[in-house]
Amino acid sequence: MVNANTLLNYNDTAKVDKPFAHETPQLNSLIYSVEVNPDWNIPQSIATKEIIVEAAKDRYYLANKNIEVYDNGKLVDDPEDIDWSKVTKENSTYEFKQKPGDDNSLGKIKFMFKNKSSVYLHDTPAKSAFYKKVRAVSHGCVRLGDPQGLALSLFGTGEKYDRIVKNMGEDNPEPSVIYLPKKVPVYITYVTCWTDESGALQFRQDVYGLDIVLYDRLLKFMHPAS
Repeated sequence: MVNANTLLNYNDTAKVDKPFAHETPQLNSLIYSVEVNPDWNIPQSIATKEIIVEAAKDRYYLANKNIEVYDNGKLVDDPEDIDWSKVTKENSTYEFKQKPGDDNSLGKIKFMFKNKSSVYLHDTPAKSAFYKKVRAVSHGCVRLGDPQGLALSLFGTGEKYDRIVKNMGEDNPEPSVIYLPKKVPVYITYVTCWTDESGALQFRQDVYGLDIVLYDRLLKFMHPAS
């Protein structure tokens, strides 16, 4: 697989590993561990644009989604008593954490690798997204259709994989970190045109608007300023 950073190794106009909101970054790294039944420390950008908005509509939204609220690092006992309609990005002192469980947005497992954008590969409870024609629905991370299958490919059969399967099946889960015996490379690329196995050209929508950036770079490469 071609490293996306090789294709897009140009100036600050390139959106590589620090993309705009809701974009998955292009990068290469090494998967070093998995976290089974992860907590989700909800980013402030998502908290202010989505979590607080939903909490203002439904008093019990946070409890139903198994989301804990912290005020200056201290757990809030009764977040439903807060008037969320008055909480804004500018005045909020709150942080949010979704506990492990079937409703956790990260699903039952996430795969960890170092990168500047704080993204990872992860399971999801929203399986219906995989049946959409356009599946650019995440906030930067990559949702997996078969996360347990990926775990098997990375770990192989044995004690560690058996522990992953057992922990993913628990009714009252607790987070657990399991390290790979050997780090495995991961490459995240962005391609809108390619040839399939029959040699036919395939095209897809340029949802991130990167083709024009690449085209501009190619023009500069082919016709450098004299």
